[in-house]
Amino acid sequence: MKFKILLSAALLTFFGSGALCAQNQDPVSVPLEEALETAAESGKKILLDVYVEWCPYCQRMHGETYTDNEVLKAISEHFLWVRINAESEQKVNYLGTELSMIHFAQALENRSFPTTYFMNQEGNIIAVQPGYLDSGIFADILNFVGSDAYLQMDFESFQNLN
Repeated sequence: MKFKILLSAALLTFFGSGALCAQNQDPVSVPLEEALETAAESGKKILLDVYVEWCPYCQRMHGETYTDNEVLKAISEHFLWVRINAESEQKVNYLGTELSMIHFAQALENRSFPTTYFMNQEGNIIAVQPGYLDSGIFADILNFVGSDAYLQMDFESFQNLN
């Protein structure tokens, strides 16, 4: 009898924690079309992560920066995350126009990797940040843009508040 109670408690703990983890998942990138469709209703901006596979700074950004808890929290709170591989033939739909990720990156006039684009709910670019960023500064930038603080103050003033 004690064994059944212990087994039941262990199973409840195991499956209960699995359900909790499922509710608190880190943000996952979504297709551009989905982000554009749901941005307004979610109240979130769109974070475009433009990268290429061979780029060591892109790999570092994805391996270190985008895995940081503060960065993931800021993305989850303020953004829909879209990853664009600037060498992929995969199709994206941007406001009714279908084109490859290659051509979409070219249309953005992307010149370096990685580059982060911040878009409003209508799909208009509101800011661009080229290059690798460590997690601390990137989390600050995400919160600065995501919270709309950029409309009232410069980034240095925002950092001094935090």
